[in-house]
Amino acid sequence: MKYFIFGVLLCFTSLVLADGHGALGLEKRQPDAAMTVTSVVLGQEVTTVSAEGSMEGYGQVYVTYNLTYNAARTGGTVDGQGRGFTKEGSASGRFQGFWELQDGVVIMRNVVNINNGTMNLDVIKFNPLTRDLVVQAFILK
Repeated sequence: MKYFIFGVLLCFTSLVLADGHGALGLEKRQPDAAMTVTSVVLGQEVTTVSAEGSMEGYGQVYVTYNLTYNAARTGGTVDGQGRGFTKEGSASGRFQGFWELQDGVVIMRNVVNINNGTMNLDVIKFNPLTRDLVVQAFILK
């Protein structure tokens, strides 16, 4: 029994030490992309945020985020889609994840499935005060 408890504590300790406080060790797919929020439609159940901007690798990008609320209305789920257009063609992606409100900034963390077979972990920070939105895209696949 003593060895079992020691093993459980050892596993728990390694998880805590491996946490890295947010450092997942993922490689960025592209430089951070600044986008401009073009529309916010507030709703009782869902708020929709649309944005556009230039994104390396995807060209001119248009994206829509659908945010649902948790009980405290300070976070919840997010899903949506985006389209990118270049002279060579277009790309599309769908995503799902979670959002939270931190110090007046909406932070979304989404897994993005792109039609070219790649996947990203996107971390999006939207400041409603300035209408600025920044997308950080990390390679998952």
